Order: sequence, then C-alpha cells, then structure tokens
Amino acid sequence: MKCPNCGFEFFEGCHCPDCGVDVYVFRKTRSASIRLYNEALKLAEERDLSGAAANLEQSLLFDKNNIPARNLLGLIYCEVGRIGDALKHWIISTSMLQDGNAATGYIDYLQKNAREMEKSNDAIRMYNQAIHYLKQGSDDLAVIQLKKSIDNNPDFLDAYNLMTLCCIEDKNAKRAQHFNEIVLKRDIRNPLALHYAKLLGNTSASPSPLKKAEKAKTPTAISVKKTDSNPPIPRYKRKEKVNSVLEKRDFLTFLAGIGVAVIVILVLIVPALNESKNNKIKELETAVENYAGETDMTPEEVLAMRTELEKLQEENKLLRSEENKQANLELLATAVAQMTDGDFEACVTTLDTIDTVSFSEEDMAKYNSVKTTAYPKAADSYYTKGKSQFLSNNFTEAKTYLETALNYTSTENFVDDTLYYLAKIAEEDGDSMKAKEYYNKIVKEYPDSNQITNVKNALQNLNEQN
Repeated sequence: MKCPNCGFEFFEGCHCPDCGVDVYVFRKTRSASIRLYNEALKLAEERDLSGAAANLEQSLLFDKNNIPARNLLGLIYCEVGRIGDALKHWIISTSMLQDGNAATGYIDYLQKNAREMEKSNDAIRMYNQAIHYLKQGSDDLAVIQLKKSIDNNPDFLDAYNLMTLCCIEDKNAKRAQHFNEIVLKRDIRNPLALHYAKLLGNTSASPSPLKKAEKAKTPTAISVKKTDSNPPIPRYKRKEKVNSVLEKRDFLTFLAGIGVAVIVILVLIVPALNESKNNKIKELETAVENYAGETDMTPEEVLAMRTELEKLQEENKLLRSEENKQANLELLATAVAQMTDGDFEACVTTLDTIDTVSFSEEDMAKYNSVKTTAYPKAADSYYTKGKSQFLSNNFTEAKTYLETALNYTSTENFVDDTLYYLAKIAEEDGDSMKAKEYYNKIVKEYPDSNQITNVKNALQNLNEQN
C-alpha cells in the first residue's frame, strides 16, 4: 500500500518504513471503502440503484481517493438522470488520475453530446420550477413542468417520483401507478417509489431482487398512454437531424444566401426589370389599340406586335412570380431569426404569412424544419399564458391564448388540458353546447387524461341541467 503521509509504497506492517507513520486506521478505512464498493457493484447488478449509490457515498467517505467507486457513482447518477452530479464526480476522478481513467471517456462522451447536457439542465430547471409551483398550490402548472422535465430527460427518476405524488394528490391512482412502476423497473428499492407503491396498495411493486435482476437482463417495454408525458423512447429516435436549420453552419449559409439574393434581386434587379417590361407592354398595347387608325402597318406587323406583347406579358408574369418567391424567402429568413432569438410566437405568425407555392425542395425542407421546431414551442407559450389568465379569472384573454395554442398543437401533452380549460370558459359564457363539445372530445380522444374525472363530472352536471 502507499503511505498516506509520504507516498512510500510498502506491503507489510502497520507502520511506514520511510516516515514511521501508523497506517493501521488508514488501512482499515480503505478496506471498508473497498468492501462497500464491492457491495455496491452487486446492488447495481440487481438494479438497486438507490442502495448502490448509498454504499458508494459511504465508500467515498472512508476513502475519497477510491476512483472506481467515484466513477461507478457517477454512472449511477447518470442512469437516474442526475447528469450534473455524475459529471462532478468524474471531474474529481480525472483530477486525481488522468491516464487510464474511464471517467475521461465519460466526460468526452458528454462533451460530444452537448445537446443531451442542455436537455438535462432544462429538465432540472423545470423540475425545480414544478416544486416552486407546488409550494404555491398551483398543482396543474407543476404537472405541466414535470411533463416537460420528463420529456427532456426520460431517465430523471426524481421527476417521475414527483409526478407520482402529484397524481396521488389528484386521486388518479392509475396514472400514479404508471409512473411509480417506471421508477421501480429502473431502481427496485427506490425509497420514495416504494413508499408511494405502499400508498397505492401496489403489492407487486417490489418483487424479490433476484427476479428483478433477471428482468433487468431483458429490456422491458413500458406502456405508453396517450396523455403520458412522453415516456421513455429509444434515444436514437430522439436525435435531432444533422441537417436541421438550427445547426449553425446551415443557419449561417442559409441566412447569408437569402440575404444576398433578397438585396440584389428585390432592391436592384427585379423592380428595374418589371418597370422596363411594364413600360414596353403599355407601348405595345397602345399601338395595338390604335391600329385601326394607322394606315402604314400591315397585318403581319400587327401580328408580330401582338406576339411580342404576349411574350413580354409572360416574361413579366415570371418576374413577378420570382419577386414574390424572394419576398417569401425573406420572410422565412425572418422566421428563422425570430426562432433563434426564442421569439416563437412571432416566428409562427411570420410562418403563417409565407406562400410556399414557388418554393424549391430545399426551401420547403427549411420551411418545414422551422415549422416543426417553432409550432410546439409557440403552442406551449400560448398555453402557459392562457392557463395563467384562466387562473386569474381573465377568461376573455385566456380563451384567445388557449384557442391560439390549439392552432399550433399536434401531440403535445397539454392538448387535453387546453380543451378542458376552454370547456370551463364556455361554461362561464353560458355556452353549454360548446362546453359539451370540448368535454366529449377529451373523453373520446384522451381517455387517460389527468382531467378525465373532472370532465365526466362536468358532463354529468351539464346533462342534469338540461
């Protein structure tokens, strides 16, 4: 072993031959650290990640230089979605040992996948925001933030646990059990998850560790419900397109090309050409109209004049079409800039004014890429504003925001909530037919919605009133 005082290596005795320091206690603590690390390995194999993490933390308390324990703890934190904690331990590990340290590879992987780190940071921020909303009593807003958190980081078990608690408080046992099972499939002895399982009366939530270990060897499919917050999807399906308009290289090239084309064509070339063509067309039209009074023009000359007139009119039509196309490309460049600045509401408004009839395949690809990114973000922004106005009893403003949100939604998790609040506003306005229409749509299309109980009660009350 290496003496903790002078660094001298020796193999026998409890005193350092070089400096004479008693290393008996150090040897015992190091042995305890190694023992706890070995136990953590077994627990990790059984998918008891919470137990393994606890053992590894104890192991590091005994010996902070136990690099394998620190690296394994980082991997476990990464597995449960705590990327920041994992990175912290790997950085400490590499500072102790650089050559041949597996943590170096882990850090390199994270650096090459910076987008995953951004999503993890967003997930933690949304999770903290959810806790803030819960403290304020805004449970619905907390659930929305937790859905977004899980969507950004499907491995974030703390978010699943908090979502379970929210569902329990909302008396939605079925949905709570769904999230609870996700946690227990990944971490069979997660303390919070086991506690919630007990509250839910889920006797099958914690089978024997051996059975869990066997199941862990075979990938298990997790049932996905229509209104669930995007439960785990294979990561490769969630990777962003390499040629996305958000990529800096494509963005700069696209913006530069559009800018040059717009400036040259719109400002200098097209208007001048159009003016010239218009003047010549007017001259020919005047000549044709005055042909009856002319005596020095033959029918052949008039026919040639008419042919030239038609040709010029067609050219003018093409030039105007090109001018219109360049104007729409300029609008697309504006939409891209607005999206890059995070102004998604302005971006979708600009997109709605664009006429794509004359777009090339490349232009359409860029347009669709911007639309695919901006629409869900704008829908989320409008929904958040609408929900805030609804909670403040500003129903007119809330209705406008929520209806706008529906225009830009597709499969977002808050569609059912949007319909529910629009139905409540319709009730406030005395429009029972419209309210029923919204409620029935939720029952038909979102049977697993977290609002389904409230919806059925509201429908029953409306039917009784009639």
